Amino acid sequence: MTEPVPLPAGVRDVLPVEAAELRALGDALAGAFRLFGYREVETPIIELADVLDRADEDGLGRAYRLFDDDGRVMVLRPDLTIPIARLVATRMGDHPDPVRVSYNAMAVRPPASGKIEGAEQRQAGIELVGAAGPDADAEVISALAAALAAAGVPEARIAVGSVAIVSAVLDGAGADGPSRDALWAALRGRSVVDWRSAVAALGADGEAGAVLAELPALRGGTEVIDRIAGAFPGAATECARLGAVLDLVAAGGAGAPMVDMGVVRDWSYYSGLVIEAYAAGASAPVAVGGRYDGLGARFGRPRAAVGVAVALDLLHHAVGRAAERGDAGIVLVGGSDEFIPAARALRAEGVTVVGVPAAYADADALALADGRRFVVRRGDGMWTARDVISGTDAVVDDLGAGPWT
Repeated sequence: MTEPVPLPAGVRDVLPVEAAELRALGDALAGAFRLFGYREVETPIIELADVLDRADEDGLGRAYRLFDDDGRVMVLRPDLTIPIARLVATRMGDHPDPVRVSYNAMAVRPPASGKIEGAEQRQAGIELVGAAGPDADAEVISALAAALAAAGVPEARIAVGSVAIVSAVLDGAGADGPSRDALWAALRGRSVVDWRSAVAALGADGEAGAVLAELPALRGGTEVIDRIAGAFPGAATECARLGAVLDLVAAGGAGAPMVDMGVVRDWSYYSGLVIEAYAAGASAPVAVGGRYDGLGARFGRPRAAVGVAVALDLLHHAVGRAAERGDAGIVLVGGSDEFIPAARALRAEGVTVVGVPAAYADADALALADGRRFVVRRGDGMWTARDVISGTDAVVDDLGAGPWT
């Protein structure tokens, strides 16, 4: 094999089988989102740095920057929510509320120092703009659950937290200035040790002190938010809101999300609900999102908003190879010379057919390499289909009624 040419850190080539599987996952997600009324939009991969810097108080942080011919600083979009917020606030500023948009695109962000992560992040997601109530939060969670089920993860675990609840708890504990910054840094860094050290410095005691010390590790159902509201009355309104979201999701038929107060996001624009979804086989959350009511105002059009993004590469790891699900088509030996009409008839029925000459000797290897589950041959007046995953053969009387249809 020829030695591969080096690539920049965090990027990779995607070969045909994986590319097809990623596209199929994106299509499945998009189809589910459409059923909730979301329409696809696209934003440029290159944006003006000073425009996107509006989205975060500290600027964009990690981003690939470059210059145009006029000396203006450009960035490769490191996030998709920010460009969508810009688009909706400007190009769709006159659209009646709410606005429902979806996307399937690439975010590009330099890998964090010391972390193994991709610079390219394939994402498919939705944004619901101009809707501020618990029903909007519940819709996004329900759409996410439906989309993950459509993509092959019917039992994804969805967890929700709330930036607003955490802020209300910190207000109630008297955390301000450096102590508040230290607590938020510990929470975003998921460091329980740093969190408890910062809590100890506040001197909180009793049930309020216990809840504050345990906050990042509090997980469960409505009993979690009931306990927080009891210890910090100032957080009761936001706790009731999150409880209403859980009730509405359950009324829609989706499984109740887990309350996890350790769920936070890196971007400072999040203002309320935060969402994570997990699937077996994925090393990190396959979906993240939340409410970001203040972002639209930074682009000139104040509107409440909530959204979620699915990480396609992580979802792909969780779902596995499409060939193993039996939907990747067949290799038809003789399909390019002796049995062209049979290949044409199958394609007319929507079956992917890779035709090879009747004398072709490597059909099984080709099927495995290309992600085709079955190799079909004609002999002794019958069709024989080899399942290259299990290694078993079966006689097929009618190609139009085979296991690939």
